[in-house]
Amino acid sequence: MSDIVLVQPPMPEHLRQYAREVIVCPPLGLGYLASTLLENGFEVELTDLSIENPDRKGIELELRRRNPKILGITTTTSTYKNALNVATIAKELDPNIVTILGGPHVTFTDEETLRNRQVDVVVRHEGELTMLELCQRLLRENKELGPVAGISYREDNVIVKNSDRPVIENLDALPFPARHLMQLDKYLSPGTVITSRGCPSKCIFCAAEAMSGGKYRVRSPSNVVAEIKKVADDFNPKFFFIADDTFTVFRDRTREICKLLHNLPKKVEWVCESRANFIDKPTLQEMAEAGCTAIQFGVESGSQKILNSIKKGINLDQVRRAVRWAVETKILPVCSFMVPHSEDTWKTVKETKKFMLELKDMGAFIYVSMTTPFPGTTLYLHAKELGVTIVTDDTDKYDLTGESPVIRTRNLSVEAIKAAYNDLVSICPEEPPYLKR
Repeated sequence: MSDIVLVQPPMPEHLRQYAREVIVCPPLGLGYLASTLLENGFEVELTDLSIENPDRKGIELELRRRNPKILGITTTTSTYKNALNVATIAKELDPNIVTILGGPHVTFTDEETLRNRQVDVVVRHEGELTMLELCQRLLRENKELGPVAGISYREDNVIVKNSDRPVIENLDALPFPARHLMQLDKYLSPGTVITSRGCPSKCIFCAAEAMSGGKYRVRSPSNVVAEIKKVADDFNPKFFFIADDTFTVFRDRTREICKLLHNLPKKVEWVCESRANFIDKPTLQEMAEAGCTAIQFGVESGSQKILNSIKKGINLDQVRRAVRWAVETKILPVCSFMVPHSEDTWKTVKETKKFMLELKDMGAFIYVSMTTPFPGTTLYLHAKELGVTIVTDDTDKYDLTGESPVIRTRNLSVEAIKAAYNDLVSICPEEPPYLKR
């Protein structure tokens, strides 16, 4: 019997082939939970069910084999139903298993989640210190949950929502994720690293700011590069993916990381995500010299009116400059777009397509996703005011693909949105070259 088993649930049925072929990153959130618990003497196992996507019998076998006292399940919106399924199976096998759900979806839907009797506790926002205190109380102390900040739970059939836990200010204090518990060879980007939490921007479609309590925090350059060196030494990934929402917010910090990477005994290649207003050519040059081969810019639309409406905080000329600078420094610019935005019309969609083609001609790699109102975002909380109608509450469909749009807008029907998405995605290659096996 294990003290604690941490689980990433399977993908929805219609995404399972995609999951087998295209899942990019290991579950670093669970890795941070595991390393924090291991450091404090708990027995911990970790399993990512989204890789193999077992059926019910396979999940039963996995849980029987591991036989946990506590089952921690992380979930996004698209895996929420499967997270509930895993919790249900666990309770059927052993009603005494304590089931804990965490992640962005349940952080903002904790009361709804706890109406499902197979869920005992919801961990809101960051999980490391909350999960540690929970496990100490459940396995070593008196099992009273009242003092544990950052959780919601049921007590005498009443849902109790404890106060929020303050965010972790010193991210360097966290141990590196427990990658030795993961099957890293199953991922396209096993060398994924997170160097900050939150985002200083306020885009209406993103929950990063809400998940981090409105605070943007960064790890020190030395701590970041120490982790990259360790992963390079232990696992030798083909490249590293710095998965921050915006890696280059503080340019002095970015350049210090580049300097330390440049001085490593073995050169590493890496890619990252940024914003067009948080980059300049000298920084890109230093990034290239330190091994950066690609940088993603969230562009979202080719219409300035739409960019303003979604509070993106950038303009089209900034995007053009960022792409030009990246090409000149031999870094592949990857530009991501979304459709539809609340004020999109066929005219603005055509402007977006024109801008996508312009950037593609400049040398950018382009891809498109479906705008999705995730819990915690302004788009979700103020959909009606924005003229957005959410047409389904089937969370399996909240997958960012054009398979099944989950909204309509005041200007575009579901059918029109599907047509717009298909038109835009037709000019996109299948995947960035650095992800090719």
